[in-house]
Amino acid sequence: MTEAASWRTRSANAAVWLFVLASIVLLPDAFVRWFLPKDALAAIAITLSSVAASRGRLPVWFVVGSSCAAALALASVLMSAAPGPQLWGRWPRYEGLVTLPVYFGSLWAGARLLGPASPAGTIKSLVRAVAISAIALGAVSVLEATGARPIASDLARPGSLTGNATDQGILGALLLALLALPALRSWGKNDPAKVSASALDRGLLTAGALFAALSVILSASRAGLLAGAVVLTVLTALEIVRVGRQGRVRLLAVGGGALLVLLGGALAVPLTRDRLVGASPLSTRSIEGRFDFWRESRGLLADHPLGVGSSGFLNAAAPSSTAGSTLDSPHSWVFQVALAGGLPLLVLVLALVLAVAAIGIRRWRSATAVQPGRADTLAGAIAGLAGYGLALLTHFTAPSTSILAALLVGILVSAAPPSGLRWRLPEGARRTLMSRMRTAALVIWAGWLVTIMSADVSLGAAVSAAANGDLDRARTQFESAQRLRPWDADLASIAAQSFAAAADGGLPEAAGDAIAWAERSRATLPNTVATERALATGQMAAGDTRGAERTLAALSALAPLNAVVASQHALSLCAIGDIPQCTSEVDRAFSLDPDDVVAVRLRDWLG
Repeated sequence: MTEAASWRTRSANAAVWLFVLASIVLLPDAFVRWFLPKDALAAIAITLSSVAASRGRLPVWFVVGSSCAAALALASVLMSAAPGPQLWGRWPRYEGLVTLPVYFGSLWAGARLLGPASPAGTIKSLVRAVAISAIALGAVSVLEATGARPIASDLARPGSLTGNATDQGILGALLLALLALPALRSWGKNDPAKVSASALDRGLLTAGALFAALSVILSASRAGLLAGAVVLTVLTALEIVRVGRQGRVRLLAVGGGALLVLLGGALAVPLTRDRLVGASPLSTRSIEGRFDFWRESRGLLADHPLGVGSSGFLNAAAPSSTAGSTLDSPHSWVFQVALAGGLPLLVLVLALVLAVAAIGIRRWRSATAVQPGRADTLAGAIAGLAGYGLALLTHFTAPSTSILAALLVGILVSAAPPSGLRWRLPEGARRTLMSRMRTAALVIWAGWLVTIMSADVSLGAAVSAAANGDLDRARTQFESAQRLRPWDADLASIAAQSFAAAADGGLPEAAGDAIAWAERSRATLPNTVATERALATGQMAAGDTRGAERTLAALSALAPLNAVVASQHALSLCAIGDIPQCTSEVDRAFSLDPDDVVAVRLRDWLG
């Protein structure tokens, strides 16, 4: 093998490792350590994929379909209430020009690196990387289940290395899908598909599969458990199809046993069992919350059949949202797609999903006889994506799971690379200008993502400084973060909220900062509940009670079902001496949420 060929092989293997590790990487002590670091690492992997040898390509039909989907989503964003911030994507997942290219790049890289011509070494690198990631994810999950907090978090279910417990469960299911068959093959004796594995590889694969299953169980996520069960069921079905009648009973016993182990493990863990059977109060509230999100989404879609644009759910749903259900996603990929680009986008995406499933099964059947290692990867991709798709019917997309899922989609649809010199490992002058330009552009793009990710370090320091009363440091750090992400109106909103909390906590000198940052945010991102509340708090602390009341009156009209807004508005009415209106607003807040602390105290004070 020439030195150039060796370099491109090493680049491919390194890229595969980075893609898998991107699912669990985080930035310590950063404000949003669960999202942008994963995007940045995946972008570096995509850049490495550009210099690796092409082992496959995205088929034309998929590129055309994806381009049409992007055009529909772009049109919806440009017609939205805040096209600028929504085009870039909003905090914390930034699913616009920041994150969505990472997902598509992962698709492209999956097809390029692990297509039909991929060597066994690259597939082995993928499986080993998945095993290492599964062990890391599972180990942190075990520590959290025992009460340890290796990663600082104030959540009851921290979510291991993903930052969200449901993401932990779904990622565990995806990793299990890719490890189950290779682990079984490494132990097989009479199985014709048995693979040669060293004791180290056998132990690594087995440990990875076990830790992946542990991550699913310890996540206490019903969506994660569903994904895990679907993975095992689909893998069993595919294996039965592969072997035919011979060995069917054994496979049913193995698959059924694995499902029983998964269910038994879930019932053996108290938190998982309570959530599974509905004994946990949180499980009941989360189910009720999902129905609230879907009801709001259905109403929004009826009013906006062409969608509200990517990242537009939070503000668009404000009129129908309560304080407890205002989130940035409808918690269902079907509604998320429909609201991002309207019903036409949903129809197109559903068609693409069906096409990917059909093509993926056909690719798997073709590979079973000639490429058993790749066939197991394709089977894992089919099973993993089936579990992922079902789990996301009640959850939202995030880099922790979406980067790996996109890579698997690319593997499934990948077509054979073009024949001839176009796909051979090029050397020196044979490298085309387009390839060099593509790689250079990807280097710049990856560097840009690393730069905007680094803003989270300053942002986290600023939030901490404001909470500790160090206003000078907070001002410096917020300005530093905003310089790195000048388009990020949510960053300005976070600054406004931080200074508003400081002003409300006894530092009236922070009021002016709260007002200034809120005005900066609302200039490009109007009608955001959190920003308007921060503005009103700053106005109250600065002594502008009438200005605060006007802000909150408008906000009450915007979010009439939000009890927190109603109680804050009642406070401003009391401050200007309008007791009758204050009483009326307190009653309204109390009717929306009888447990609202401010409303209860105001009601007692008013008698």
